[in-house]
Amino acid sequence: MADITYTTTAAPMFRAYNRCKFDIGIVTAQGRQYNIKPDSFVLLTMDDIAYIDSICRKKKLFGSGMLEAVDANGKPLNYEQMGVVEDVENKILSDDEISAALKKPLKAFSEWLEGIEDPVELHAIYMVATKMDLPSSKIKVLKAKMPDKDWLDEMD
Repeated sequence: MADITYTTTAAPMFRAYNRCKFDIGIVTAQGRQYNIKPDSFVLLTMDDIAYIDSICRKKKLFGSGMLEAVDANGKPLNYEQMGVVEDVENKILSDDEISAALKKPLKAFSEWLEGIEDPVELHAIYMVATKMDLPSSKIKVLKAKMPDKDWLDEMD
């Protein structure tokens, strides 16, 4: 009986982590749909990653850092080698960056906040601000920028 050898041509899979505080829904070129919860991941091929970032017009999911792809060893992928352009202009703010901005003097904080219009960024700022003990003057500025958010509990 002859030995049979099998070769696999399956594309390597990468973990795509959601680095945001909200769910992110994606659709691959093959039509598979995923809803990625915060701090969780789905397995995607390199082609899936490039496709997903190419169809995002306003904010690149991988290029902006909302999703982060890592290999089997936990090493982040080099997006430039894949043709995914880093979206520096729309890079998401980390909790540490938001916290540092919230600690700035009122005038500098207000100027920083004026330049932010993205609802994703504003929600991230809201989430960080609710965990901090902010003076009422900063809460008033935040309330004026985000009137739809509930700031009552934060003012007590």
